[in-house]
Order: sequence, then structure tokens, then C-alpha cells
Amino acid sequence: MTSPEIALEEIPDVWEPGQDLAFRISAELSPEFWPETGIDQDEEVTLVGTVTCLAARTRWRGAVVFNAHDDRWIAAVDVEVDGSAIAVELLVDVAVVGPGRTGHPDPTRAIHHAARLWGIPAAVRAPLENLGDVFPTSAVGFSTSGRRRIPWSVEVSHDAEPHWALSSAIRLFINTDLDVGEEILAGSAHPSVYQAIQADILSAALLHLASVRDGYSMATITESIETDVSSFAAFCAHLSAKLGFDLEVALRLASEEPMQLIERAREASGYMVEEGGS
Repeated sequence: MTSPEIALEEIPDVWEPGQDLAFRISAELSPEFWPETGIDQDEEVTLVGTVTCLAARTRWRGAVVFNAHDDRWIAAVDVEVDGSAIAVELLVDVAVVGPGRTGHPDPTRAIHHAARLWGIPAAVRAPLENLGDVFPTSAVGFSTSGRRRIPWSVEVSHDAEPHWALSSAIRLFINTDLDVGEEILAGSAHPSVYQAIQADILSAALLHLASVRDGYSMATITESIETDVSSFAAFCAHLSAKLGFDLEVALRLASEEPMQLIERAREASGYMVEEGGS
């Protein structure tokens, strides 16, 4: 971070909504880079830095060519982020891009001119807020973020895995373009609205975990729950208990009969159910 000059983990304590941020990404190529890639030193190799805000569906990118300085191949790129367009967290990705050798016998296909030659194993998370025990929620204008004109949206990250932190996996977005959005945030909306939101959260979470279930054994999911009570898997286990099921049964229902899961979620939330008089 170059603006403000703080560590990434300090952002939630310092950053204010609307404040612009700037990241400086630098890298040096090792001497082994050239013989290992088969690239000549007179060919252009680029350092690319990308900052993504999934909540705002916005991305910023910077790129600069590596240059030799005292026999060292170095590059540094600044990526500036519009503070008025971000929420929740940022993901910082770093890659080295250049003319990768494909090994194809056809000379016209032997070089991929924009190959990702190297990249960090996973994007670095830069959280913008401290959530504590509050369910991950953001108030944003849907018209500026490309969402439909609805009061709220429950969104699960498409690649969310069982061990992910809850705040990274799922989030409730409230549409501040609508009056009802302001009422939801103020706690003054009709009770049925909050019941519907609860049902949407329950359905979205379990349907997503069921969709990635084939990639994980129940033992692995259970390990995620036992290792971290704040994980996405642990949250889903809590939701399945609301339905009166263990997690494995709830995921099977989500996979085989998703509409029945949605109906059960509405029932569990008490959606639009009038209590009888005494």
C-alpha cells in the first residue's frame, strides 16, 4: 500500500468509504527465469498487477515491462483504486506475462505472446471492513454495480469452498437505490422482508455448497467445520440444523430437490406465516 502507507491488515482500521487506495507491486526475475522459459532477454516480459472488487464487480489493472538495472531484471507497477467504487474486500493478483513457448511444431503456434509465465498461488485478500459477528452485509446502489432493480441480493462467490471464511464466501447486498433498502438497513421494514432474506440466505448457501459437494468428501467438509467455526461449511451446518437435518442430508436435498429445499427454507424462516391468536 502506497496510499495510505499502511499494511494490508490495517485497512479496516484506517480506510473510510470513498477514500482512494493505491498499491505498488514489484518483482524481480531470477537469473534462472530466462533459460527455464526459453525466452531471450531482448524479448518483452511484463509485470501485471490486478486489483479486483467482487462486490462492486470492478477491476483495476496495471502493467509495466521488466528492464535490466545492474544485471537485475526488475519492474514495479502502481495500481490506483477508486474508493467510491469498492466495498467488502479487494483481491490483489500478480502475474508475469510474456512470449511463452508452447512446444507446438507449427512455428506460427510455437509462441503464446501473452502467456501467464508466473503468478502468485492465490490472490491476496485486502479486507475493507471488520465484520465481527455480523452477517456479511453491504449497502450499495444496484444501478451502479450492474445488478437488477431488486431490494436485496444474496450472492455466493462462484469459487467459494467449504473452508473459506464466511465473509469471503457469501454476502447480502442491500439496494440503496430503493426506499425499502433504506428501511431494511434501518430495521424498520416489514418482518416478512427479513424472513424472506433469511430464507434466501439459507437457500443460497446450501445450494452452493451442494454444487461443489462432489469435489469434497463429507470428512473434508466436517474437518473444515471442526477446524474453524467461522468457516462457510460451519455456517451451512448451522443452517441445515435450522431445517432439522444434518448437513449431509441437507446437501442431498439441495442437489436432488432444490425447490423443496427453497420451500423448507421459507418454512424455517416463518415467511408470511401468521401466528394464530391465543
